[in-house]
Amino acid sequence: MKRMTHYYIITQPNYLNVFDNNNIIYHIIRMFSYFLYNPNQFQINLDEEYQVVPFGHRCSSALVCKYASLRKFSLPFDWTIPLFPKRIQQVLENDFQDYVPDVHNNVFENKYNIVLAHFNANVNEGIEEYKRRIDRFSTVMNGSQKLYFVYINEDYIYDPLYREPEFNASIFSQMLELEIFMKTKYPAIDYNILYFDFKQHEIPPSSNIINVVLHANLLYDSFVPYIAEDFRNYCGEILVELFKTQLQLGYTDETFSG
Repeated sequence: MKRMTHYYIITQPNYLNVFDNNNIIYHIIRMFSYFLYNPNQFQINLDEEYQVVPFGHRCSSALVCKYASLRKFSLPFDWTIPLFPKRIQQVLENDFQDYVPDVHNNVFENKYNIVLAHFNANVNEGIEEYKRRIDRFSTVMNGSQKLYFVYINEDYIYDPLYREPEFNASIFSQMLELEIFMKTKYPAIDYNILYFDFKQHEIPPSSNIINVVLHANLLYDSFVPYIAEDFRNYCGEILVELFKTQLQLGYTDETFSG
């Protein structure tokens, strides 16, 4: 019988300590690093009530918020792909009309070209879950709490399209347009957007964006599961550092419900 070797990882700021089941240690240089570009000098005030809202580009933003102990309940943009800012704006303009597609016939991509991933296998329960999520989102957006939206451009790591300067800049431009729209639709909103990207963007004085500028030692041309998971863990660590919370990695089937 072939003996299986199991590994466990202890993360450090600039490297990984990887141990196997013989307690043999391997030192691996940490793949990711970051800095904050915050020209408008926003502060994260932990003394006030706040809510963190996953805002795309895919499910990783919700997972990262969960890892950082910041995800308190399910919202309608948690388990979606691809969630470009322009599509979020279209959904909000239409007040989530037809947001849930014909899931009874195994259609999970809606008219906004957004796929609802991790949909409940019991589609009737899934539909009710999305009704609750949309209601919660409306309550959050019209409430008095400070909001921190989290947008993560994970695809930059393993999709060359997202690394093209014009395409990357267009996503950020969409986010600026979404900001303008949200200030009009929700005039009392108090918010910041934590925009995780591998590019530093020009942030106008009127914007509430804080650019989390990432760096990766290696980039790929296709999805690599363990790299994606390490990236999500690392982004969770960034949020823990910013919000002074506890890191709780991992998820269960219950993570995708509610």
